[in-house]
Amino acid sequence: MNYELRTKNCKAKGFTLIEFLVVLGILALTVSSTLLFLTSVLRGSNKANVIAEVKQNGQVVLESLERQIRNGVDAEQVGQVENNTIKIIRQDQSPLYIKCISNASLNGYIGSVTSSSDPTGDGQYISMTFKDDLVSGVDIDCPDNTDIATGCAVSVIPSSSGGISPPVVSICFYANQAVQAPSRQDFQTKVKFQTTISLRRY
Repeated sequence: MNYELRTKNCKAKGFTLIEFLVVLGILALTVSSTLLFLTSVLRGSNKANVIAEVKQNGQVVLESLERQIRNGVDAEQVGQVENNTIKIIRQDQSPLYIKCISNASLNGYIGSVTSSSDPTGDGQYISMTFKDDLVSGVDIDCPDNTDIATGCAVSVIPSSSGGISPPVVSICFYANQAVQAPSRQDFQTKVKFQTTISLRRY
C-alpha cells in the first residue's frame, strides 16, 4: 500500500512526454523568431551602410565633376559614342576631357584627363571615384551603349545663338557596389546621380 502511494507521488512530480515536446516546440519557435528578427535587423543595417557608402562615393564624384566643369569657358561633345565623352575648354589651360569608362572585370568609372589633343585610349583617364577597390569600392555603371536609364552619360547642351547663355553640361550616372562585392541582396544597391552644370565663362 505504501509502495503504491510513493509510486503515484513520484509520477505526479514529473513531466509527460507530450508536455516536454510542447515546451520544446515553444522554445524552438521563440529562438527561431528571435534569430529571424536579429537577421532582419542586421540585413537592414548592412543595406543602410552600403547605401550610405555608395551615396558618399557618388557624391564625391559629382562634386569633383561640378568643380572642374564649372570653371570652363566652353564645352563640346567628342568621341564616336553618344553621351560618352565631353571636352571642357579652359582659359589659359589645356582642355579637360571627361569620359564614362566601362570594363567587364573592373569597376566602371568616370575618368578625366588634361590633354592638348584628343586622348587615344581609356588608359590615359584618371578615375574620379573616391574608392575603386573591387570589393569595397564603388562601380559607376557605364555600359557601352550608355543607356541613360541604366548607365552613365555626359553630354553638352550648346550655348544659345549669339552666345548669350553659356553651354550646359548634363551628367547622369548610377553608382553601385564594387563588381566583386558580396552577392547577397543586402550588399547590393544602385543610386542615381543627375545634375546639370552651367559654365561660368570667366
